[in-house]
Amino acid sequence: MKTKEDIDILINREISRAGFDVKLLEIINYVFSTGGKRLRPLMFLETYSLSGNDANEAVEKFAVAIECLHQYTLVHDDLPCMDNDSIRRGMPSCHAKYGETFALLAGDALLNYAYTLILDAIKISGYDKNFVNAAYAFSVLSGGSGVIGGQFLEFASTSPLSDVFDVYRRKTCYLMWGAVYAGAVIAKLPQNTINRLNEYVYNYGFCFQICDDFADITASETIKEKGEVSSQSIVSLYGPEKSKKMAIEAADNAKKSLVMSGINSDFFTGLIDKLVGILVD
Repeated sequence: MKTKEDIDILINREISRAGFDVKLLEIINYVFSTGGKRLRPLMFLETYSLSGNDANEAVEKFAVAIECLHQYTLVHDDLPCMDNDSIRRGMPSCHAKYGETFALLAGDALLNYAYTLILDAIKISGYDKNFVNAAYAFSVLSGGSGVIGGQFLEFASTSPLSDVFDVYRRKTCYLMWGAVYAGAVIAKLPQNTINRLNEYVYNYGFCFQICDDFADITASETIKEKGEVSSQSIVSLYGPEKSKKMAIEAADNAKKSLVMSGINSDFFTGLIDKLVGILVD
């Protein structure tokens, strides 16, 4: 099983090869230095490993691409025109440390480099159609009808109560699903397994986002220094108790999907157990 430290080694390897300007490289290294669980590339690699194969260079590059794209979303999400967060994981956010212009460009560079890495992976694979299909799906799920579309809907919505579930699905679940689906397609997993993993990711992502909303409420009073807690969250719209029940139900459904898939993964089971532990603590 790969670890966060393994992912960081891969990130350092690929970022050092990117050819970024010295100042841009400093900013991007800072973005990665602020922490994070490297959850999405780990989900990708764990899914790929279900095939019984070890990750090769093409698979590793795809994993780093997933994290680059995730970090780009965070850099842009923190910008004053978006969530206006000056703190990210207890440290100054990118724009708070380097200014809005540099943060915007660093996010753009990470997004662009993610697809450079994916194209590298496709080339190294010998233009394997499974890599091409994985790249296409990941692009759709992270783009205007996926993650970016979810961010747009969050700001454009005039009906938070009806749109919040769609926002959660796009902003949180889609990038996780893009990572897992890409790993599954490249690994040539059976369609039934892919379908069950889809159910797992949707329920896990929903539970994950509710836990994150609880953390935002706490952090808004301490280190995050947000102007206000988003009014478009399950917790703010439905209240803490009902939100916890919804999250625990989603966690139970995620576990059921794993059982029905026949997948025996301590990693995926552990992700759910950790969230449940937070909710019942």
